[in-house]
Amino acid sequence: MGYYKVLSRPMLTCMPNYKGLYRSEPFPQSNGKNRFMSLWQRYVQYNDKNLGVTTELTIDELKDLADLAYKASGDCHEVIFFDETFACPYKAEYYGADVVGFGGYSMVGENFFHDSMVNGVYNLYDVINQHFRAKLNCNRLFNRLEDAVSFYIVLNDLKTLSPNSVEQEEWHVVHIFKIL
Repeated sequence: MGYYKVLSRPMLTCMPNYKGLYRSEPFPQSNGKNRFMSLWQRYVQYNDKNLGVTTELTIDELKDLADLAYKASGDCHEVIFFDETFACPYKAEYYGADVVGFGGYSMVGENFFHDSMVNGVYNLYDVINQHFRAKLNCNRLFNRLEDAVSFYIVLNDLKTLSPNSVEQEEWHVVHIFKIL
């Protein structure tokens, strides 16, 4: 089916240049009855519970929302299409694959596992971090689906072996496209 989001910069805790789903969405600063507010209200009204915005808004409306958000905030916003399959129905630039949970939260964007050094000694998390960071492209996403799936498997294995070591998310591998 595919989903859409209008996104700008990565969340504060994310890696620089990260182009996955864990990024800021537009938010109007006024309560006006302008087009930005109207589009934004429809954008959040049709927000899917798990991954993102449904197809209720047209691509042109999403692009208008991105443009209006840029004018209002000064932050560059872009329309993203994402899906678990590698298929985009629009002219787009492929950013890569991300492993995301509820609302687009991403361990990839968060730079994998934090606090990997304990008492001056690196642990298993650092080995995992080093292995998977080397597989990221310039957008800080996986170029190869196999690498994203491997990371997805590691997350689920860690949830099983040590339930409190990884966020209890329903993880998904999604392909990220920027709509042109």
